[in-house]
Amino acid sequence: MRLPAKPATALAPIAAIALALTIGGCEKKVDVKNESVAGVAKKVADANLHFTPGRWESTVKFMKIDMEGVPPEAKAMMEKVMAKDRTFDSCLTKEEAAKPDGKFFGQADERCKYDSFSMGGGKIDAKMTCKAEQGQQVMTMKGDYTPESYTMTMDVAGKGMNDRAMNMTMSVSAKRAGECTGKEAA
Repeated sequence: MRLPAKPATALAPIAAIALALTIGGCEKKVDVKNESVAGVAKKVADANLHFTPGRWESTVKFMKIDMEGVPPEAKAMMEKVMAKDRTFDSCLTKEEAAKPDGKFFGQADERCKYDSFSMGGGKIDAKMTCKAEQGQQVMTMKGDYTPESYTMTMDVAGKGMNDRAMNMTMSVSAKRAGECTGKEAA
């Protein structure tokens, strides 16, 4: 999963994780450590976890953002901009739901690895470490899901602009809103 260098770019990886949480039916728990993104995707597919295809509406809310060395005026302006909820819709096709690949779970290359990934029984708990241009970034994710909705809190810690420490907390919630229309943004 590509972690953002700037907070505003956080929405793309959130969409991938968001879709990964739309699981339904009889499931086995996936519980792994030190696993690639593609490896997690394969284990989820092998565990017979089924995704509910269709149109999903998601809301992202930035709850906290701290950047080292940012003047109070700039921080206040950032908080004002980030206070607005971001909403988007996406389409999960039947084919993607039946066999998700590594891209489905985020960045499927060697830059990111799950330190831990646990999913089952309506709960998800994961920690991912990524090597980025600014250095190492760590993302933790915890949430609940059903076949038709989910909520999740994500914390990102690492380096932001000018190699300064950055910490960000956001919440993501989503619900299935029917069949795909072909007009979804993501």
